[in-house]
Amino acid sequence: MFLSPYLKIKKVSFFTIHGSSVLFLLLLQIAAWYPFLSDAQESLKQQSRLEYRAVEQWRKTQVQAKQLALAQFESASWAQHYIVASDQNIPTQWGVKGSASIRNWQILLEQIETQFHLVLLSVLWQREANGNWQGTLEFGIRAPKENRAFHNWLPAKIQADHFSRNDWQLLSTMRIGQNTSALLAYKEHRHWVRQGSWLAEAGLTVSSVSSDQVVLLAKNGAKQVLLIREQGGSHE
Repeated sequence: MFLSPYLKIKKVSFFTIHGSSVLFLLLLQIAAWYPFLSDAQESLKQQSRLEYRAVEQWRKTQVQAKQLALAQFESASWAQHYIVASDQNIPTQWGVKGSASIRNWQILLEQIETQFHLVLLSVLWQREANGNWQGTLEFGIRAPKENRAFHNWLPAKIQADHFSRNDWQLLSTMRIGQNTSALLAYKEHRHWVRQGSWLAEAGLTVSSVSSDQVVLLAKNGAKQVLLIREQGGSHE
């Protein structure tokens, strides 16, 4: 049975409209999903970048950690450095300890910060009778970073405090056995002191006491000498 020309035209028109509708719906669906697909792709790229950066940071940290473990600080033979903690045989925490003047500590710490990127984890300072500082500092090792700011990890200011000669007077000394004590007058107060005494009000340590003089030591290592029966001190 033959279709009439009218039915043939209708049939062709039906299939043409149906195919166009499918294509149109498909394009609508792609347009609807595109932002989500695009975001997902961008997230994958971002994740890949973060993973690459983390791997690269760990690689650089490993290189610096190995260098730090073998570091030599020739100007600070008084200091000892050691590995505190490791991860997969790679140092992650590093420490340094020793006893020296605050000026020598400053030189060493600046040298360390110039060469390595570290984050201070713990610090212990103890002032000794001779004016030196016993220090133990431990750091976390980080990947190298440019334009790092220097930190002040010192226990006291490096600048010298003002010393007024007229504020001091050595009044007398007294020896008992092997120990010598001295009577000092500082401003309106008197103090019996001996080697190692800490004068908190003045911020000075008594470095030594003899029969005719007392040597005072500032935080930065500067010495002031007080002579018996003489008001004030002489600066070394």
